Amino acid sequence: MKNLKSFPFERNRYFYGKLLSVEDFETEQKYFNDKRRTINRFLFGSGVVCGLHVVEVDDESISLERGLALDFAGREIMVDEPVVKKISDLEGYAGQQPLGQDKGYYYLCLDYQEKAVELMHNVAGGEKNGGEFNKYREGYRLSVTQTEPEREVISPICLYESKTEIYCGNGVKITHSLPKYLEMGTETILRIEIENVGQKQNISFVYELSLSFLTHRDETTVTVRFDEREHAKAEKYEIQVPLKAAFIHDVEAEATLKPESFALRMGEREYRMEEQRGISAHVGSQDESQAILDAYYKGAMDDVVDHTYQQSIYLARIYVVKTADLCLIERIERLPFGQYILHTEISTALVHKLEEDVKRLKRERFLTPAQRNAGEKHLAPVQENACGEVLFDLEAVRPGEVLYSDRIFHGLGLGPVTIVMGYEVENGFPEERETVFGDASIFPDVRDGFQASLAARLEVMEGAFVIGMRVQKNEGAGKVRVRWTAFRHRGQSAETKKKRLFIQPDIPNLYVGESVIFTTISEGFQDERMQWSVKDLDGGTIDKNGKYTAPEIPGVFQISAVSTAYPEIGVSTFVVVRDKEKDW
Repeated sequence: MKNLKSFPFERNRYFYGKLLSVEDFETEQKYFNDKRRTINRFLFGSGVVCGLHVVEVDDESISLERGLALDFAGREIMVDEPVVKKISDLEGYAGQQPLGQDKGYYYLCLDYQEKAVELMHNVAGGEKNGGEFNKYREGYRLSVTQTEPEREVISPICLYESKTEIYCGNGVKITHSLPKYLEMGTETILRIEIENVGQKQNISFVYELSLSFLTHRDETTVTVRFDEREHAKAEKYEIQVPLKAAFIHDVEAEATLKPESFALRMGEREYRMEEQRGISAHVGSQDESQAILDAYYKGAMDDVVDHTYQQSIYLARIYVVKTADLCLIERIERLPFGQYILHTEISTALVHKLEEDVKRLKRERFLTPAQRNAGEKHLAPVQENACGEVLFDLEAVRPGEVLYSDRIFHGLGLGPVTIVMGYEVENGFPEERETVFGDASIFPDVRDGFQASLAARLEVMEGAFVIGMRVQKNEGAGKVRVRWTAFRHRGQSAETKKKRLFIQPDIPNLYVGESVIFTTISEGFQDERMQWSVKDLDGGTIDKNGKYTAPEIPGVFQISAVSTAYPEIGVSTFVVVRDKEKDW
């Protein structure tokens, strides 16, 4: 089956008197095989359908259990009986060192294979003294490799995530992962995965990324650092870098490594890099899910038809330790690239499980009024609380005076809470003290000759409050302790409007030398004082009132506004400056 092309479909047309040849019978077989395999590939994809577990038998051998898989051409691979193999006997091993010095891993690969069997006499003569094989027997081939698969055809993950190898050598591998599609103006995460499988000594590295149509804390560069000594010893580590996509439609955002900034240290040795590498994501107006769907339906046909070269199914990553004559298995990681196919039954089960998990999360987090009106079950509210005390010194304080506490942060977050307070006079023995809540005048027999009224002023946006105490009667009370308890019901939202900024206009298009006035819309605060700036030195000018004047050169320039009252709150946008002559 060297020819993997399935199209166009052709089938025999039968009629009386037709002389059937070998080609006609082969066409008959090819038609039904191609139709079935096309359905397999386009509807189910490639990967493990069931079984095919790889288990360790002893220090040198593995067992491949029974199972079924579909390969990249839609061909069925059936392993009907378990098979035991030594790693060193598998095709592709050939005595190679694993990744690293004496420790590393191999990938166990599964491929479709068929061979001609049952040699028989050919009455028409021909090769092999008139003998021909009677049948094709479909089977499989096992091999090991150190080469990773083509990412774009390996697993469903590749439909929504890009992965780029930044560095690989000396048992160390650094890869970047980023969503393929970003909605403009949204935040995302660049995942940096580090593997150290071949080095006994600790590693550390540093490098700088240049960002295009992405920002990291309003900066267009970010420095990545890693020191293995700061982490618990493992073979895999992960760093997460928060990024934000520009508010620009239909552009390719990039995070590119600057080769001159790369330095990897292993003990006393240092390694450099000369090649520029990076990762990209498409920024558009659609949300990520819709962008994935559109890209899939637009390009799935080309992807399947064009990828007709040999592509193995990676069943396992086998970590090994090599000695002079032996290859010893350390552990096995199954399906390292997620090459599996979900059967309808398991897909349905997972969807049902997901629905149950969503319902449980809703019950735990409690529903909004809109959800409760829609008929969702609402659990009884559960309280969250905090408590504390404040000591007031009443020396020389006369009736009618009001005392105030310092600002108290209750620790329940922003939003409304209920505060209950009571006081006790510090005079006398502890067992004789009384705590009074509410109006003390209701109890004429209260001891200590002290009465006061209490109030609390809640600062909703700060998560704090201030206690006020008006002294009504004071006959020698020295100190008064006010005990407070703050309550929040889960039914009450702990969130209020966060302090945020929005900028207008967003992503304006100007010609060189033109001007535009930027304004900001604040949410969660009212102070409108802003500090304006242009990121690029040659990106034009902007005054304190937000009036921006474009430079005499075209380009894309970043404008930033930071609140004067709240310096931690800022916003940025981009200005697209065009050359008027070229547009004409």
